[in-house]
Amino acid sequence: MKQLGYQLLFYWIKIGLHCYYRRIRVKGVENIPTDAPVLFLSNHQNALLDILLIATHNTRKPWYLTRADVFKNKHLKKFFTYLQMMPVYRIRDGKSQLAKNKAVFAFCGELLKQDQSILLFPEANHNLKKRVRPLSKGFTRIVDEALHNHLVKPLYIVPVGQNYVMPTYFVDSCAIEYGAPINVTHHSFFTENGITDLKEKVSTALKTLTTHIADENKYSVVLDYLRKRKVDFLNPSEVNKMVADIGVDDLNGLNIEAAKSGFGMGRLLLWLFNFPLLLTWRKFIVPKIPEPEFVDTFRFMYALLFSTLLYLLMFSLFTVIWDGLTALIFILTHFGLNLFLVKSGCIEKK
Repeated sequence: MKQLGYQLLFYWIKIGLHCYYRRIRVKGVENIPTDAPVLFLSNHQNALLDILLIATHNTRKPWYLTRADVFKNKHLKKFFTYLQMMPVYRIRDGKSQLAKNKAVFAFCGELLKQDQSILLFPEANHNLKKRVRPLSKGFTRIVDEALHNHLVKPLYIVPVGQNYVMPTYFVDSCAIEYGAPINVTHHSFFTENGITDLKEKVSTALKTLTTHIADENKYSVVLDYLRKRKVDFLNPSEVNKMVADIGVDDLNGLNIEAAKSGFGMGRLLLWLFNFPLLLTWRKFIVPKIPEPEFVDTFRFMYALLFSTLLYLLMFSLFTVIWDGLTALIFILTHFGLNLFLVKSGCIEKK
């Protein structure tokens, strides 16, 4: 029964993601080992959506390490545990909490011994900027724990690049790219130099799988330069090549502009078809979102849950007023029009 519940939740979320995003590109799935322990190491820009996208576009069924503070709510804790999520504690959670990581890492080692897979974010925080931040040592401790368990099969690290166009805006597109697996079974990282070497290997891989604007001082102007040239942020190798080729003359005199939203016919129709949901979102949900990185996650979860409830309510009501077939046709038409607005790109930010 638990497995059935997980599968229903899995496909509900996956279908929801494909209705929410205009495009989801997935590349490099063939790089995922099928019958060996795997650590998926991903860049982290977009809060819970980073996890959901990898979870639903993966040939494995990974466990997940995520920030411990989201487990404070007892109801969310049960839900996250059901989804195979585990808390990882950071210094901001209090020094006394850090000791709990030892048990978490030990459990991760046991999972890998059983040829399971684990997803974690070695940057140890999230940020919307299109750059790979310095990696923490946490994942090397998990590798260490696993290798001390005398693994039967090789242990692989699979770097994962997640790319978004403009994640705080609706509608957005995203891409997930799995890099070549790194066999760490015989890696000599038990010295400080070895740890640094492994971190550098993973960091270098991530910088090829996602857009990496290294210069923080020029970040905004470089990003604006790329947007003006309408680069495809879902193709990081192409974007990174352009970043490397940017010269001083290209940036001189460039004015930073905010993305233009406008309120064209597409957005007008979106409001017309979904007025109660959008008004509630704007007035009551948005003001309570704690960080910009959570906007996309809150919006997706809100849309997924309340759109589903609204369609069920509409079907029940219209079945009483008309009949089941008419109610179904009405709902499918409404859903189809919404899907067209998302997929056609007529409400994308320009």
